[in-house]
Parts: sequence; structure tokens; C-alpha cells
Amino acid sequence: MQTSGGIPAERIRHLNEAFSSFTVASGALGQYYEKLQETVRHLTIELKERNVQLKTALGEAETAKDNLRCVLQSMDEVVVVLDPDGNMTMANRAAAEMLGPAVAEGVGKPLESLGFTLGKCGADAVLVANGKRYDVIASRSNVVDPSGEVRGSVLLVRDVTKMKELESQSERNRRLIRMGEMAAKIVHEIRNPLCSIELYATMLQSGLGGAEETKLARGISSGIRSLNNILTNMLLFAKRQKPSLVRVETAGIVDEALSLLEPMIGSRGVSIEKRVEGAPSLDGDPELLKQVLLNVLLNAIQATPAEGRIRVAVREEDDSAVIEVSDEGEGIREEDRERIFDPFFSTKEKGTGLGLAITSRIMEAHGGFIRVRSEVGRGSAFALHFPPAGTLSEGALT
Repeated sequence: MQTSGGIPAERIRHLNEAFSSFTVASGALGQYYEKLQETVRHLTIELKERNVQLKTALGEAETAKDNLRCVLQSMDEVVVVLDPDGNMTMANRAAAEMLGPAVAEGVGKPLESLGFTLGKCGADAVLVANGKRYDVIASRSNVVDPSGEVRGSVLLVRDVTKMKELESQSERNRRLIRMGEMAAKIVHEIRNPLCSIELYATMLQSGLGGAEETKLARGISSGIRSLNNILTNMLLFAKRQKPSLVRVETAGIVDEALSLLEPMIGSRGVSIEKRVEGAPSLDGDPELLKQVLLNVLLNAIQATPAEGRIRVAVREEDDSAVIEVSDEGEGIREEDRERIFDPFFSTKEKGTGLGLAITSRIMEAHGGFIRVRSEVGRGSAFALHFPPAGTLSEGALT
């Protein structure tokens, strides 16, 4: 069958069917494309939302990490974090300060190579770093994730050295107070008969006049004065004294102390060389100041050999009164110099170890201090430095 133009009708029909199929396929493709566009739009919106959520989560994680870092760096306790192999992954500021620069630069290094030693962990552990010993409370715990896997460990160290020292000091003070209370009771029991003996010795000395036995009576008086000084030191140690301040002429108080020690100075055969430069005065409690001078002078007398000389100098330095007592004794060894003001420490075989401790305490109560110079084999010098008169707190001066 032929159609117009000479194209067979069968071929025209197939062509029409092909066009129809193409039209249907094209429509289906258009619909699929629209669905694909819709899917892309939906995915784009969802991706944007996920990105926002991710950024928020990352920000929160960074904030949490920063907060954790701040907390760790702010802690006074040492924190060292280790991986499962025992290598350091992190340490806080306190760790760097206490354990030294090896820790600050020790990321990735084994704990044992960080330049410190730590005994057994616990409440009474000891840590040594940079040559210094610390009393510490130490613990080491595993770091475990939510699935139970061990990711490493964390070492936590708390320095309790000062707390231990305060506990020891508190315990020492309690013992000293108990000893002081006991000493005060003993002193009161001894002092009354001692005063009677001193009175009788003085009367005997007067009655003997210039007889040879006068030296014996003077020796008794000297011994009683020394005992009395020890008892006074014990009383002062047992109970802290609050100075009753008045204006004191320094040279006068030195003369009073020297006069009380005249029998002992005579019996020991030492001489006193006194030099006064200026007329310095100070604010102090005369009785307590007298005790300070008695303690220092007694030490000088006992240290100086027979026929030796003790120099007592009174001078003014920067508007302050200074009293210096120098002896010709054996001097103080370097290792003993830091301890001579400790209670019950004495380099003398029969010393109580209270004299210089009481002296130091009284000087502190007066706002002053003691400066010691000593040379083994050549003697010692104790300089008592007082604050300028009129500079103590208002109302302290009576």
C-alpha cells in the first residue's frame, strides 16, 4: 500500500508509534527529573540542617574541651594523663610547677623518664622532684570509655607538705604547752625556798665583811641568781608575756642587768667593757628587757674563759637602739647557728636550751630582732635591734 509522497503506509505507522513511545518516555523522564529535583532540594535542606547540628555539636564539644582544659589548669593538684603504654599525653600547670620542666616537655615520654620519683600511692606517699621532698596524697586510676575499654590512666597528686608541717607544729605546741604547765608548777614550788636562801646568802655576805669566806657567800648568791634566771625562763616559756611598754633609756637597762650579774662576773673572773654611743631610747617592758639582757649576758659570761673580756656596746643605728654583747668564747659552729633559738636546743652540757628561745620570743614581742655573728675559736656577738622609739602601734605605749 502506497501513501502520498511515495512513503509506504506501514513505515508511517511505525514512525507514529515511535513518536508516541518517545513522547511517553519523554513525559516519564520529565516526571522522574522533577522527582529527582525534589529529592535534591530535600537532601540539600537536610544537609544544611545536619551541617548546622554538626557545627553546634562541634562548638559544644570545643567549649566542653576548653572548660575541661581550664578546670585541669586551674587545679592545685597535679594531674598527669597517660596512654595505655604509660606514656604521658597531658599534664596540667600544677604538674609542670611541682615536677619540673621535664614534665612540661614530656608529652609522649614514659612516666619514669619525667624526672621525679613517687613512692607507693596512698595518703602517706612521698614524692621527690628537683631535689625537694614532698608529703603527698597520690592516686592512679584507669581511664575507661563507655564500652569499658581502658584508654590509659590518670595520676593525681596533692601536695600536703605544709599541712603535715602544721600538724607537726600543732602537736609540738601541744606538747610544749603541757611541759610548760608542768614546769610552771615546779618553778612555783622551787622559787619560794630559793628566795629565802638568796636572802640568807646576802645577809651572810654582808655579815662577813671582807673576810675570806665572803667569796663563798658571793658564790652562793651567784648560783642562786643563775637558778633564778633559769626558773624565770621556764615561767616565761610556760606563759607568753604581753609587754607593758614604756619609754626606756637603753644604757640604764643595761646597767641594771649588769649589776644583777656582778657576783657571777666576779666569781668567773671575767671583765666587762661597756661602751655607750649616743643616748638611744626604746619602747619596751623593762622586766622583759632585763630578762633578755640577762640571758645574753649569762651566755657570754659562761662562754668567756677566765680573765677574758666581754664587750657591751650601746649605740644608735637609723634612729633605732642597738645593744650588742660580744664574748671571747669558742664561737658557734655553722651547723648549730640555725638552731640556737629553738626551744631546748643547747650546745652546753648543762644548758636548758630556753634562754635564747625566750630571748627571741621577747624581742619579737617588742618588734625587734637579733643578729648573730660568730667565728669558731674567736667568740660570738649578739646584737639586739629594736624599732625606733615611738613607732610601735598607737596605744601600745603605757
